[in-house]
Amino acid sequence: MKIKKIKISDTESNINLILEKKDYIDQFEDKLKDIKKRANLKGFRPGMVPLQIIKNMYGKGILLEEINKIVSEKINNFIKENKIKIIGEPKPENNDIDNIDINNINTFEFNFKVGHLSSFEIKTPKKSQKFTLYNIKIEKKVLDETISNLRNQYADVNNLKEVTKKSSVYCDIEYNNTNKKGLINFENLDQNESKKIIGKKIDDQLIINLKRLSKNNTEVISQIIGDTIDLKLFPDTVKIKIENIIERSTAKLNTTFFDKIFGPGKIKTKKEFEKEIEKSIEFNYLKETEYYLNREIENDFLNKIKIDLPEIYVKNWIKSNNDEENSKKLLGEDYNKYCDQIKWSYIVDEIIDKNKIKVENTEIEEMAKNQIQHQLMSSGMQNMSKDIDKFVENYLRHNKGENYLKIFNEIKSNKVFNHIKENVTIIKKSITFDKFKLLAKNI
Repeated sequence: MKIKKIKISDTESNINLILEKKDYIDQFEDKLKDIKKRANLKGFRPGMVPLQIIKNMYGKGILLEEINKIVSEKINNFIKENKIKIIGEPKPENNDIDNIDINNINTFEFNFKVGHLSSFEIKTPKKSQKFTLYNIKIEKKVLDETISNLRNQYADVNNLKEVTKKSSVYCDIEYNNTNKKGLINFENLDQNESKKIIGKKIDDQLIINLKRLSKNNTEVISQIIGDTIDLKLFPDTVKIKIENIIERSTAKLNTTFFDKIFGPGKIKTKKEFEKEIEKSIEFNYLKETEYYLNREIENDFLNKIKIDLPEIYVKNWIKSNNDEENSKKLLGEDYNKYCDQIKWSYIVDEIIDKNKIKVENTEIEEMAKNQIQHQLMSSGMQNMSKDIDKFVENYLRHNKGENYLKIFNEIKSNKVFNHIKENVTIIKKSITFDKFKLLAKNI
C-alpha cells in the first residue's frame, strides 16, 4: 500500500492511496469463507455451497465493505500521523472501485480532497503579555434584588376559602363532554368576566365564557386547561367547579425560607443568609469574569496567529452538512465565528501537544459525576451517592460517546487556558456589574 499527500494550495491537498491486492485479499477471503459456512441454498447441503457461487452472489458487497473499512482507517491514520489540521472530512474524488470486477481484482487507487488550515506557529506565552481579570463589586441593590427574586420564586402558599384577585384557582372544567383540570390566574385576564369567579368558594359551580375571560387568546386558554385548542372550535361557555384556592405571598425571611434555599438547618439568621447569598453572587460573577478572560485570551491568540482556511471548501462543507436554515445562518452572520472555532480548536490541540498536557479518564468521570450530582440536587433528588457511578457510566456512553467527548474537550480547553494564565500576567481590577456588562457585550 502506498499513500501520499499532494499539495494543491496552502489550505487544500489531495491524499492519494494505492491499495494493493495483498492489503485486502485475506480479509475478503475470510469473509467469504465465513459466509460459506453459514450459507443455506436450495440444492446444497448447509455449508457446502461452492465458494465461487458465494463470491458471485455476495462478493462485490463484501469487497466494497472491506475495502471501504481499510481505506477509511488508513486515511484517518495518515491524517493523524501527519497532523493535518483537516476541516470536516476527506472528500472522495475519482477512484477505481466504481468499475469493480469481482473475478478480476487487483490494485485500487483512491484520491481524497481535504481542506485544512494553513501551517502556523504558536509562540510560548510570556509574562509581558497582560490580561485583565475583573472583580465585580457586589452592590447592595444587586444583593437586595437577588433576595427579592428568591422571595418571589419561593413564595409562601396560603390556602383560601374565597377567590380573590390575587388567587390561583384550581378547578374542574367541563365542555363538549370533556373534563379538564384547569388553573386560572387572574393576571392579564378580562376583568368583567373575572368578576364572575372572584368571591366564589370551594365546590361552587358556575358558567363562564372562557374565550372572553382570555380575551380570545388561544395560548391563554391552552394554558388554563392544559391542552392545545382550536379557538374556532372551542365553545363560548364552559362549566367550572372550584376545587382549590391558593394565594402566593412573598416569602418571609425566616428559617423555613432559608431551608428551601440552602437545605435544612444550614442557615439560622438573616445575616447568615445574606452572607451566603453574597457568596453565591460572587461565585456567579467569578464564572462570568473568568469566561470573559478566556474569550479575551482566545481572541488575542486568533488575532496574533495568521491562519488561513479554504473559504470555498468550508462554505461547501457547511452547505452539505447542515439544513437550509442553519446553513444560511452559518454562512451569514455566524461565518467568522464558525471559522474562529475551527482555528481555536486546532490552537488548543497544538498547545496540548507542545506542552504534553494530558486529560485523564478519572478527570472526565469526576466532572461528569459533579454535573450529574448538581442536576439531581436541582431536581430535588437527594442521597444518590450509591447510584451515581451508574448514572456517570450511562451518561458517558450515551449518544455513541458524544457526552464523553464533550467533557473531554471542555477539560482540555480549561487546561489550555490555565496553562496560558500561568505563563502570562493577570491583572485584577474591580468594576461594577453594569460596566462589566458593557464590556462583555463586545466579546
